[in-house]
Amino acid sequence: MPYPREIYLDADSEERLISYMDEILNNHYAERGGHITDIQRWQKEYWAKSANTEDPQSTDPRKRGAQIIIPLSAIAIEAVHARNMTTRFGFKQLVSVEAVSADWEASERAVEKFLDTELLEEMRIRRPIGDAYLEATKFGTMIGKSGYERIVKTAVRVVGEEEQEFDVVVADGATFDAVADARFLMPHSSQDVKKATWCGEEHSDSPYNVMALERSGMFRPGTIIDGDNSDADPVNRSKLSAWISASTFGTTGSEGGRQVENTQAGLENTRPSWPDTLDWVELWLAFDVDGSGVDKEIVVHYHRGARALMSVRYNWHADLRRPYRTGVYFPVEHRWRGIGICKQNEQFQKEITTQHRQRLDNATLANMRMIRVSRLSGYGPNEPIFPGKMWFVDNKDDVDTFQLGEIYPSSYSNEQGSLIYSQQRTGVNETVLGMPQMGTPGTATSDLARIQEGNKKFDFIYQNFTEFTADIVMDIMSNIQQFGPRRIGYFDNVEGGDKVRKFLEMPLELVSTGLLIRIRTAGQQQNRILERQNWIQIAPLLNQYYLGLLQLAQPLGDQQLMQTILVKGLYAASEAMRQILEAYDVRNVDRIVVKELEEMMNGARPGANGQPAQPVLGPGADSGPQGTGTIPSMDFLAPFLNGAGGSGNGAASGVS
Repeated sequence: MPYPREIYLDADSEERLISYMDEILNNHYAERGGHITDIQRWQKEYWAKSANTEDPQSTDPRKRGAQIIIPLSAIAIEAVHARNMTTRFGFKQLVSVEAVSADWEASERAVEKFLDTELLEEMRIRRPIGDAYLEATKFGTMIGKSGYERIVKTAVRVVGEEEQEFDVVVADGATFDAVADARFLMPHSSQDVKKATWCGEEHSDSPYNVMALERSGMFRPGTIIDGDNSDADPVNRSKLSAWISASTFGTTGSEGGRQVENTQAGLENTRPSWPDTLDWVELWLAFDVDGSGVDKEIVVHYHRGARALMSVRYNWHADLRRPYRTGVYFPVEHRWRGIGICKQNEQFQKEITTQHRQRLDNATLANMRMIRVSRLSGYGPNEPIFPGKMWFVDNKDDVDTFQLGEIYPSSYSNEQGSLIYSQQRTGVNETVLGMPQMGTPGTATSDLARIQEGNKKFDFIYQNFTEFTADIVMDIMSNIQQFGPRRIGYFDNVEGGDKVRKFLEMPLELVSTGLLIRIRTAGQQQNRILERQNWIQIAPLLNQYYLGLLQLAQPLGDQQLMQTILVKGLYAASEAMRQILEAYDVRNVDRIVVKELEEMMNGARPGANGQPAQPVLGPGADSGPQGTGTIPSMDFLAPFLNGAGGSGNGAASGVS
């Protein structure tokens, strides 16, 4: 479907809107400088790039001193991030669906498979989710955005003897993008995206992609494409082309996301010499666009340098939600930003790096022997030195050796002590890294206890990631319902597609609030692989349970009781087999399970002698005598119930 319609404001309203956005952006860029500086410093500490000792411009007085940086933060970050991503994407299942209403139980697996296909295969959500997770692990905060995109490109084909142009839709559907903390815009006085006065983000893209978005309807005609179209906005027609490659985010040049990205590019030695990009901001805010005195939720794409509106639309979400979701690595009370490993390790990395350099420099000096020669000994400055050389001097003290320092064993223990403090703060130790324990190894029981205690902190952090991902999945589901999936043919060509279509046709408030089907991210309890393992353990227990009931009921001689147990056992066996097959992703389950048995036990069978149909088994079933039509006769099971020529225990063991 196309983008929501544009709002074209009158000259007075447009000027009021631009002035308001300039004011709030000026205030925010003034208050966010310290946080941007922190992110740049943490990124440098993670990269751990040592100074170039050969650089003639270097001001470091220790020209030959140790310059190594111990990448303490990087060691912990990479271990935690790999663990998070493996736990989240180690299996093919990302989404777990649970029906709240019994009417939707048959649609659970169909909706689950649809979302897994849409997220993992179509949207390829693993990469942006990984970016958000990694930034949270580094800096403490993850920010994601679920939206909609429609990209149209023009193709040319030869038809007969003529060339014809036609448009091709190369992308159409819900999206998810990780938003860098340095690019996210929200006043520091706000604590929640939903309740903030305004929020948004900085964008940078190539002119080609901006042009494709304009042709697709994302931006107003004339945003970057020059032309004489009558419907093009004359304000924007020729302004933005002059701002390509010029940063326009902040008030004094490169600020925010561009500044952090330039720092990262410098660390990687990949800084572009000719950055062919266009910068603009996207803002979600409330503003009186028509002079009615009532603020309305709008979405604005704004080029600050040119003071040009690239697009203005009403908030198109039915619940007026903003598309941003935030999460933390480790929370800070009453703040929406969290603490990451770079902050946790900030002082320890500097301390251990300093101690390590001192130890290396001290060892270098301690191992550096020099020769002291008296001026009257007769030896010059170019005297060769080699093993076995004989020195003829007047005094034995004329030639002597001396060293510049001593080796101090305590320096290593001091460094290890600082490392222990770092491990206590971050929770990443040799056990998490899969390394052998330092010192005397403990017993297997003690190691297991250490692992269990260490997992408590990881489980707490991972739960924060799970809640963030669950919110994102629900937003994506709402966007799919509003704008449609990326492949509309899924409904007609994939098994269960009709059930998914029926679910998406329900009112938005029933879907987004989880009143019909509860959508979550698959955790350890919802994962299909673990579910299969659980069923392998549960199936023998079910068998033993019903056999035990038959053994206990047999001495009572109550045929009605034993018939009830057997009928219930038949139903339980059929239902258990259905869930086992679904856990193993077996197709056409209804062709394998005795579906007629389920229908007989949930439905009705014809009454005797033309009487009305009687229920087989269910709520309110009559417990009258055998043969009344309430409970089917179980005479064929008598040999098993009565022992079949064996003892009671042997008879019970023959029932399977």
